[in-house]
Amino acid sequence: MKVFVHDRLHKLEAMLLRSNQVLAKYNNLDLDLAVAVNAFLDLAIDEHRTMQLSAVENTMLALKAQFVSAEQGTHPDTLLRSTGHRRELVRAIALRVLQHSAEQLRNSTAELQQQLLIATRQLQPLVLLALREGLLPLRGRKRLSQRALQRLWTALLDAPSSALAARQLAMQISLHDILLLLGDEVQSATHQAA
Repeated sequence: MKVFVHDRLHKLEAMLLRSNQVLAKYNNLDLDLAVAVNAFLDLAIDEHRTMQLSAVENTMLALKAQFVSAEQGTHPDTLLRSTGHRRELVRAIALRVLQHSAEQLRNSTAELQQQLLIATRQLQPLVLLALREGLLPLRGRKRLSQRALQRLWTALLDAPSSALAARQLAMQISLHDILLLLGDEVQSATHQAA
């Protein structure tokens, strides 16, 4: 089963927003930083487990282990007990953990955005072909319904002139993603023609 890229992207962007909120706590010297970092890492671990991204889940678990180690007074790099200023150690490791987790989230988000961009570029000629073949009105005032988008996609899959390109796209991303992108591209093509 193909991944619903839009949904996964939305979840990652929500986690990145949460990361921003925790970084703001760091910048504001909030006293509940440790609680916020732990809650964020737990959320990131759970979300990646739910999305079945075990490699990223493992990365988040490793970051959580570093932070827990610092909270317990052990420096995660040297594994030596901190001789003083545990709060400074916790803040330093919190910053490092937040930076690494945010970088991971940004990279994952960029990969998904790239997937959608590639799919959009593959879909654009199909939309133009649908306009040329009369499968779409040249000028549209309102967005197509879900049912109309499904009929259009089926027509593109069945039409000899577009079947191969449509099937190639269908092999790469989920139907839900295709319909969302198709709706955007149809809106863009028919709106520009109006």
